[in-house]
Amino acid sequence: MWKKRILCLVLVLCAALVMTACKQKETFPTTPQQEQPTAEPQSEQNIFGDTPLPQEIDWDDGSYDPTQEEGGSDEEVVQPVDADEPTEVPAVKGEYAGATPVVIDPIDKPTPTPLPPLTFTYDKYEAKSLGLTFEAPAGWLVDDSQPDTYTLTNPDPSMDYAAQLSIRLVPVSKNYTKNELIKEVKGTLDTIGGDGFQKFERSNTAGRKFMNTDAIYANYTGTTTDGVKIAGRIIIACSNKTLYILHVSYPQGYTKTYVDNVFDKFRHSVKTISGTGN
Repeated sequence: MWKKRILCLVLVLCAALVMTACKQKETFPTTPQQEQPTAEPQSEQNIFGDTPLPQEIDWDDGSYDPTQEEGGSDEEVVQPVDADEPTEVPAVKGEYAGATPVVIDPIDKPTPTPLPPLTFTYDKYEAKSLGLTFEAPAGWLVDDSQPDTYTLTNPDPSMDYAAQLSIRLVPVSKNYTKNELIKEVKGTLDTIGGDGFQKFERSNTAGRKFMNTDAIYANYTGTTTDGVKIAGRIIIACSNKTLYILHVSYPQGYTKTYVDNVFDKFRHSVKTISGTGN
């Protein structure tokens, strides 16, 4: 009996050993890890969007060409940019709304006080010693003490500079060429800027009709030794062996006003007393 039990137990153990030897080890396939894409470096972006950064412009360096004004009776003179004028802040992209842009000029600069507008009424003036009549602002003070020059001065005491209009006649031995007129304009500007200015800049010369003939003119800006900013225009024509030299000067902030309403008014209204036109 015991022998049978022992025999059965031996058989069971043998069967278990056989099954263990035959059983294959279970393996699990490994899935290779996918490589994470490498982030490409972002290119630098302008937090100001497509708005270009403001550029400083200086119109008061003597390079302004008055030929830009040609093409019509209404003459527009480009004004120097005031260094105290605030610079516009460029627009910022939405995704950078939390960023602080670096502005070239501070945005808290004071805004210049706008100049009060000027209006003019006109009178007819007669410069008998010069043989001319013309229209100019009413009420201006006349100085005809010099036989070759007739000067009008704005008497308004509220202006920091008293605007002037002067017309001078100079006899010459011949009718001047264009190049000779250019030399006269430059020489006149040298004389004007040679005294009483701490800064003086002039434009290029250009051509325009005056006294019914071809003339040469130029603009200037300057700061006097007292710190007053003024501007002016010279135009010179030669007719019948006579130089006609017109000079209008005015406060710098009113350049367009005086060019349109004083300089142009004279140029279009001046006549010789004998009745010949300008």
